[in-house]
Amino acid sequence: EADRFEGLSEENGRFRSWLLACLHNFMRSNWRDLARQKRGGGVSHLSIDRDLGEAWLESSSTDDLSPDRVFDRRWAAAIMERALEELSHSYQREGREELAEVLIPLIAGAELRPSYTEAANRLSITESNARVAAFRMRKRLRGLIRDEVAATVSSPAEVDAELAELFALFSAPPTA
Repeated sequence: EADRFEGLSEENGRFRSWLLACLHNFMRSNWRDLARQKRGGGVSHLSIDRDLGEAWLESSSTDDLSPDRVFDRRWAAAIMERALEELSHSYQREGREELAEVLIPLIAGAELRPSYTEAANRLSITESNARVAAFRMRKRLRGLIRDEVAATVSSPAEVDAELAELFALFSAPPTA
């Protein structure tokens, strides 16, 4: 169809070499066509269910917050949750599970958190040692939160602004 034989002559080389080059070109083109990803090929697709999203938003919006505010609060909670989880895992790797189990609820502001005296008694340490351990744990948690936030921004210069926004979400009263 493409008149590929036109222009062939003995002076230009052997027919067998030309035929081998054609076969190689065909195989390369065929492989490239088979390997081509078409319309997002090779990527798993996430279905966006509008009704499910609306239901989630309605269940999240108990304080009559705007959708943006609900999203921001969920983002902040997810950052804190991942940082607390990593903090717990790091203490477990160090063999200090009991310290994490007792002090993480205290530093995370859990509703049923122990007092420093109760924490010290459970850990068989002095209250001042419990306070020092909680201080060190908070410091580590701040570093983990910074790492989590740094993973969500495009440049290190944006981390401090994002951290300020994150902590403002936890300290600000709910607004519509």
